[in-house]
Amino acid sequence: MKQKELSIWLRIVLAVGAAFILFLSLLLVPKLGQRAVEHYPELEYMYLPCLIFFWVTAVLVLVFLALIWKIAVEIGRDNSFCYDNAKRLRMCSNLALADVILYLIAGCVLGAMNMLHFALIVAGVVICSIGAAIAVCCAALSHLTRKAADMQAENDLTV
Repeated sequence: MKQKELSIWLRIVLAVGAAFILFLSLLLVPKLGQRAVEHYPELEYMYLPCLIFFWVTAVLVLVFLALIWKIAVEIGRDNSFCYDNAKRLRMCSNLALADVILYLIAGCVLGAMNMLHFALIVAGVVICSIGAAIAVCCAALSHLTRKAADMQAENDLTV
């Protein structure tokens, strides 16, 4: 696959992912929250804080996707191994780690309030595991991209 094709496919996948996150954030999660409040009116006070929490984490994911979009653009320009991409990957790692920390804090808060349902524990473990794996992969890719950019700069100086 050529650089341009790879860049286009990456951007298509990122656009679909962003659309899915926006669909979740603006339509599905608020509707599910309203249904939960209809069935359990005693939890109405939790609706808005939980919705705001989800929106904050969704913003982190959208920023992550925007950074990956910029990396995809650089790949299309045949500039995959540059210092800017290394920096973007480091920022992606930090965003994934921030998301994991937010979900851990939310789990602790819900546990302290005795509101941590088993399904929430499972979802939290899955989200935190995926987020931690993404953070580690982005950090490793950032390191490798920086090394490759160093080698490329050194090679350009010797020619």
